[in-house]
Amino acid sequence: MAQRICFLGRGGSGKSTVAQNLGHALALKGYHVLLVGNDISLSSTVLLRGEADISPALEDYREHYEIDLNDYVIPTPSGVYCLELGSIDPGVGCLARGVTLIDEMLDTQGVSNSLQLDFILYDISGETPCTGYILPIREGVMQRCIIVTNGSFASVTTANSILQAILRAAGADNFPVQLIVNNAPCAETKEELASYARRATIEILASLDYCKELEYSSLAGKTVFDTAPDSACAAHLRAVADDLLLSTIPTSLTPFPRRELVAWLRCWQRRELARRLALADTEACDG
Repeated sequence: MAQRICFLGRGGSGKSTVAQNLGHALALKGYHVLLVGNDISLSSTVLLRGEADISPALEDYREHYEIDLNDYVIPTPSGVYCLELGSIDPGVGCLARGVTLIDEMLDTQGVSNSLQLDFILYDISGETPCTGYILPIREGVMQRCIIVTNGSFASVTTANSILQAILRAAGADNFPVQLIVNNAPCAETKEELASYARRATIEILASLDYCKELEYSSLAGKTVFDTAPDSACAAHLRAVADDLLLSTIPTSLTPFPRRELVAWLRCWQRRELARRLALADTEACDG
């Protein structure tokens, strides 16, 4: 049975780029991978499929109430299969509910078996985890969650909100959740995120530093394995994919209560301001 992993996080954190590159890394290791996008821009799979067109499954489903998912899953040169869910009309329905619906169809229509999938990766959009976004966890669709943060105050707030929602959805059951720190601006920010992870009882799966190869490959509409397969960046992502293959131990999550989170973020902001002022003074003296 395919392992289902959902990638969550604030928009702009690099979540989709990370998910696509890790999916490609797993495919290069010989695993059968399906990446399911859940964004109105259909951008969750663009680095893998290039200019190949893809039809959003949910839009046709809402019109006909019956579709064959085989018509919407496309193979790509990367070896990763791609499926995009598409958007909904504003004010109508729940886009996230479509994740559970499509996942059921992957099994009932035999798509998972016919493709011999080892991994189904869900790139789930959304700033605030409403009930719909937590349904896949509450209903047992997902076996694992990875939250991507870039170290901004807003992305940490979103990550904490997601943890609170997961905790409510999982109830008394511990649920495997990990954190990927993507492109944190400095070592001090990484230390702050490590402190947060310890207090929230969440494992940091990886810390991905900025690398120009990854940025350039994204601008070219490709993964780093297409444009710079021998780079240190590609090697690091292969290592992260190796860690994805390891089983995780569910922990009892302890996200910050709202007041405590606000107080902690204020302290972090004061420390960051002091660091930048000290750096500015040093640069002025050197000048």
